[in-house]
Amino acid sequence: MAIPTREPLSANKRIYDQSIRIYTGALLGLSVASMAQADDDPSSGSGLAGPDSVTEELVRSEGAEGSYALPNQLGSFDRWKSQLQEDHGLSFGLSAYLLYQQASESLAGRDDDAMGGVYRFQGSWEAFARGTGHPGWLEWRLEQRTGMGSLQSPNDLSQAVGAAPLNTGFGYSDDFDLDLAVINWTQSFNRNRGAVAIGRLAFDAYMDPYPFQTFSGPFLNRAFVLNPTIATTGIGALGTAAKGFVTDNIWIGGQIYDANAVSGRFDSGTFRENEWLSAAEIGWAPSIDRYDTDRIQLTYWHKDERKKAKVAEGYGFALTASRQVTEEWLPFVRFGWSDGGAGVPAELAASTGFEYMFEENHSLGFGAGWARPANHQLRDEYALEASYSWQIAPGISLTPGLQAMINPTKNPETNMAWIGGIRCIVTF
Repeated sequence: MAIPTREPLSANKRIYDQSIRIYTGALLGLSVASMAQADDDPSSGSGLAGPDSVTEELVRSEGAEGSYALPNQLGSFDRWKSQLQEDHGLSFGLSAYLLYQQASESLAGRDDDAMGGVYRFQGSWEAFARGTGHPGWLEWRLEQRTGMGSLQSPNDLSQAVGAAPLNTGFGYSDDFDLDLAVINWTQSFNRNRGAVAIGRLAFDAYMDPYPFQTFSGPFLNRAFVLNPTIATTGIGALGTAAKGFVTDNIWIGGQIYDANAVSGRFDSGTFRENEWLSAAEIGWAPSIDRYDTDRIQLTYWHKDERKKAKVAEGYGFALTASRQVTEEWLPFVRFGWSDGGAGVPAELAASTGFEYMFEENHSLGFGAGWARPANHQLRDEYALEASYSWQIAPGISLTPGLQAMINPTKNPETNMAWIGGIRCIVTF
């Protein structure tokens, strides 16, 4: 199928995009300037990255108690890790995200089940100004994503079902070789009210983050994990991101990444092509202490034309809101629009849902999403997802789930496909 060519940008549009690029750079500078008055009275915050960042993942895994205690040997290991962090500011962990899925039907000639894994060895070393309001730390993540055995990956199962914008096993691919996906320095300022990160970054930890933009959350479908109207680049892209609270409630941010970075491949040569994915962000939270759960944020993004890849430039915006209504209820709503460029799968998308912690170490998740494909020849796609998460023990959780794909856009013969699965997360 021929891909329609896009009209050349008008002079006004080029000036507008250049202005956004300048604005993004200005936000990076303003974020640093507004946070630069450091204070020795530290408050909460870990760089204002999202839940899938290295530091946030380590904090979350260390805080998970579980319904059952670990054996003494593993408990001793955890105590040694805690002492290492206390004495030297060094934290690390090993994680395996294992997912099995089966679909009620698939395209002719395609398998209807899949299994894959995401494996991470990651760590954080707080090497500068520990115990102050302006610490600096080094983060790293060694990562690999694969299928398992003779089964296809969950990402491929999504294609077999015919889903497109709303990928049913988002992120669980089999073409992500072992890679130092994250290696960066993060410098916090002004009682941890903001930070700058520079190096090789996972863009999805900073771009429009919200509580469920993570492999550890209740959702697997892209409708709820990563807004399908936002352009992506490789996990492990050279770049920089800065965010900071400029008042007690309002934060601003800017970020820019190598637009040609490839997941699972450490190739700094693409950086020299001078093509970028950039974004500017403004948001509101009741306070920095509630930033992780209670927020309203607006993100504008722009991605340059990728000449060698022959992908047109594109731009769009995303609006995200979430709020911890009670200790049990955490609902969210998301919306996104794009001009259809930069290879994004969706032109319009919206989703809503919640997580309900009905008992300690037990929770339910439910979400409903819709997307209009960037390719107007394809029909709109809808997704429903429900899951139950059980933290069995520190470092072990199980999440069975069920998805309903309504009108899978690349499978016009089917009005609905069911995808059941179970995910196990093991951390050390």
